Amino acid sequence: MATQKKSFGKVPERAKKRAAQVNMMQRSTDEMGKFDNASATSVNMGITAGIGFGVLVVFYVFLLVFLFSDSTKIFYEYFYERGWVPYVVSYLACWSFAILWVKRKKLKGQLNIMQFKLLPEDIGQDIKEENLQHFGAHINRLGFDPRQSFLLTRILRGLEHFGVRRNHTATADMLKSQSEIDATMVDSSYVLIKVFIWAIPILGFIGTVLGISDAVSSFGSSEGGGMQDLDEIRKQLGEVTGGLSTAFDTTLVSLVFSLCVMFPTSIMQKREEDLLNKVDEYCNEYFLKRLREPMGGSLPEGMQSGDGTLIERAENLQAYLLQVQESQAVVAQQMTQIASQFHHLMENSMGEEES
Repeated sequence: MATQKKSFGKVPERAKKRAAQVNMMQRSTDEMGKFDNASATSVNMGITAGIGFGVLVVFYVFLLVFLFSDSTKIFYEYFYERGWVPYVVSYLACWSFAILWVKRKKLKGQLNIMQFKLLPEDIGQDIKEENLQHFGAHINRLGFDPRQSFLLTRILRGLEHFGVRRNHTATADMLKSQSEIDATMVDSSYVLIKVFIWAIPILGFIGTVLGISDAVSSFGSSEGGGMQDLDEIRKQLGEVTGGLSTAFDTTLVSLVFSLCVMFPTSIMQKREEDLLNKVDEYCNEYFLKRLREPMGGSLPEGMQSGDGTLIERAENLQAYLLQVQESQAVVAQQMTQIASQFHHLMENSMGEEES
């Protein structure tokens, strides 16, 4: 029993050591989100859903104004007396407008950051290994959150990558890859709105089908089998046609809302794509153009990874070039000797002819 208790007592200690080892291998939250700039274009769905609900309440309160006039009462009926579909369609549209409003604020903040000198020439005309930390410190002093800006993330990643690789081409390739990632991120941030644009007209058609079903089901439902009474038939036909006109109102509302969401969404997506183009131009003009590799350059990527074959080939090539250079020197020396001997022969022959 005593040995069993001891064995049971050792388990937590081993578990603690194992947990400590696992924690040492895990990355911290700061490391995982160091260059995570998804928040530069993505929005919090919970917050935007709440904002959209508030806009919906304000919109339906505003519709009460149309009750005071018979000519405008139809707008009130479109949203209050057409079943549950107008409520859902209106909420999806208001949610979409809330998402676009938040994205517009983020875009405005990113454009504001581009007005600052992020890589000032006061620190250095060229961006070298020696002044990389000064440029990074300057960006941090500006007080902007890099995760809220594509440009800040791109520059900071470029500075860090160049500090490690010390290679202009490798840094340019990394920035190109980051540009593709940012473009994919912007496109994916519009997935939910595109789903809403697709769902709003579908819901309108569903509302129309439900309205038609209700209108048709009411035909011939009067007491005493009103199908034999001509007046009763005319009355029910009037109710059916009136119900059909009411049913198509949900489709009208949904199509109008779909257009109202589609156009600003396309405009906002175009503006964000233009922003990415400006970020690419900024990096090419003010960052990549000023990068200067250390004196002596750097080894190619294959050599940096320890490829002994390439290093051996380079050494053999260098030795061969030295041999060629030495042989050229020997040939030049021999040609000089032949020229001097020929010159002596010519002088001797000319002296004999004069004598």
